[in-house]
Amino acid sequence: MEAGRVKDVIINADKGTIDFVTVDNGVQTLSAGVISTSDIVGIGEYALTIENIGVISDIDKVPEAVGLAQRGVKIKNTKVLTRKGRLIGSTGDFFVDEDKGCVIIGLEFLAGDDQERIKIIQRKSVITFGKNLIIVNDDVESLLLDNPINLESSMADADLHRSSYDAARPSADKDGNQTAAVSSENVSNTDEKANVVGLFEQKQRQYLKGRKASKTITDGFGNVIISEGMVITDEIIDEAKNKGKLIELIMNNKV
Repeated sequence: MEAGRVKDVIINADKGTIDFVTVDNGVQTLSAGVISTSDIVGIGEYALTIENIGVISDIDKVPEAVGLAQRGVKIKNTKVLTRKGRLIGSTGDFFVDEDKGCVIIGLEFLAGDDQERIKIIQRKSVITFGKNLIIVNDDVESLLLDNPINLESSMADADLHRSSYDAARPSADKDGNQTAAVSSENVSNTDEKANVVGLFEQKQRQYLKGRKASKTITDGFGNVIISEGMVITDEIIDEAKNKGKLIELIMNNKV
């Protein structure tokens, strides 16, 4: 059965992995659904498969996903800058190794002077996955690949997966039992991405308002943002967000 459509991926920039995918299952209205990549059974050309829809969670119930999403790291349609500050192009699709925790192993590279000439940046050339830029080594251009099969000499072509799929296709295991399939839409749609981020923030605020802090939260200078037991208000949420403490607030509250 088809369980929904993939809207976006959530990047763990520190590990260089895809940790979650966001999903529209056609039911949720104010909340984005997320699937941990550890719960994905397989990634195919047209769909990714999961054991059952029970692995799809509301994002507000997964603080780690919320934290990563708020960092806003994107690896598709992102500018590429060398360590010395030279803007050399942008990224297209990306490649992951699902057998190694969905680690990012390559990025399609579109040269700034020729958007039709597509090469592949190897993961070893990437220094930083950032919010608006991907920083690479200065010698990146001499290490570009022409074919994704060369990303890992020991990896078969079937193990490399593009980040976007064209349609939904239910999948069945060897015994003919259908697993849940989640198909992907074009994740380059900037309006959809903006909507997902806005949805995160809206749901976070709805979830937090009226709850109580389960610990005292302070800013970087020791000033109290909210004391343990205090009711969380819009003003407190805004202050926590402005001082980089929203995730801590999300992870430390109670009814």
